[in-house]
Amino acid sequence: MKKSQYAFIVINLFLLCMVCGCGSRKAAVKSDNRYQRKPIVEVTLEELETENLMVDGMTQQQLGNGREAIGIYQKVLKRHPAYAPAQFETGKVMLRMGWLDSALYYTQQACQNNDSNVWYLLQLAHIYERRQEGKNLVATWGRIVKQHPDVVDYYYSLSNAYLMTGNIAGGIEVLDRVEKRYGVSETVSLQKQKLWDALHQPAKGRKELEKLAAALPNDTRYNAILAESYMNEKAYGKALQYYQAILTHHPEDENVHIAMAECYLAMGDMERTYNHLREGVCNPRLECKTRLMYINEFLRHESFFEHYARRMFQLADSLTATCPKGGGHAFHYGLMLAGQDRYAEAAEQLAAYVENDNSLYEAWDALLICEGMLEGHDDALMEHAHRAAELFPLHPRPYYVLAEGYLKRGECTQALENIKRCLTLMPNDPNVKELNQKIKEGCR
Repeated sequence: MKKSQYAFIVINLFLLCMVCGCGSRKAAVKSDNRYQRKPIVEVTLEELETENLMVDGMTQQQLGNGREAIGIYQKVLKRHPAYAPAQFETGKVMLRMGWLDSALYYTQQACQNNDSNVWYLLQLAHIYERRQEGKNLVATWGRIVKQHPDVVDYYYSLSNAYLMTGNIAGGIEVLDRVEKRYGVSETVSLQKQKLWDALHQPAKGRKELEKLAAALPNDTRYNAILAESYMNEKAYGKALQYYQAILTHHPEDENVHIAMAECYLAMGDMERTYNHLREGVCNPRLECKTRLMYINEFLRHESFFEHYARRMFQLADSLTATCPKGGGHAFHYGLMLAGQDRYAEAAEQLAAYVENDNSLYEAWDALLICEGMLEGHDDALMEHAHRAAELFPLHPRPYYVLAEGYLKRGECTQALENIKRCLTLMPNDPNVKELNQKIKEGCR
């Protein structure tokens, strides 16, 4: 016999013993002497023929010959109608073939004839899940958990089974049992928090996170989640407690400082807002673009702008001094400069930005506005307006700028052509109508 065939038969015999539990062979005598030869076990011819048939069936099963395997198992069941291993394997083959009704029948029979074999119950649970039979799935996982109370994963499966039936409270109760048995854990607490949220009881969900944060003080993720949750509910004092807890472990975390600035801004404490914002944006880990985005965002708040605009502008000037020319920050910095009526500097930043990235229309729009406010920039303004019109033909400002520029040069044909396009896009705009009238009068 070839070695590969011999090994294949040995493996199948091993699997057969695993399924059957080697229940048909019992030693006549048990001994504590580890060196004593074990007694020879007698096997009847009937038992040997049954096991040979099971090996043949499992061989066909592994080869993918499902129907042949079922036929062999049926021969076993004809001899022994209550033989659980053959019922289990028949159900397994039928499950793989998608015959759920038949798979359920044979697996149920196997469980009835051997209700202590967890593999039989696990297959039964899988079938109930495939059939969407939530109540039966809960009952089956309940049996499994009762038999194997030390396997944590089985509790999670039972909890999920409750969720399939819509019994969220039942799912939480199972997780409570896990927590009582093994203590607070990340997996259980996060799942319970989600379930409480699903029951529209966020306060209880937060308590789960609070327990987790207390149990894992060095893991700041849960403090961050709790802080954000309290921010959403406008409980700013509670949010600050959790942000402070994070800073205890990570005093230079730029994201926490900026989050605290947002919290103090909502509370109306402008001095602490400024201090934490400055601490956050000055962190060297932040990119230039991100720094300017944060500064612009806070300056949109009127009360903060009123008291801290000058200091924030100075801070922005300082932070951008070492930033690469035309980088991603240039657009935001250009807007800040324009907001201070520093149009020449703003135009320089915006022009550098569109030189590197011409895909953002808002940058072109801001550039045209800034250059339009400056004396002696007509040529640059016309050049940028031409480029913007080519890139964004559905936006009216470039055509308006071109029409106005050509009118100044006395080039009526081009002025009329561009104002016509502008009117097509904004027919009711009073400024466009006024320029159209000027061009008509000036080009008679």
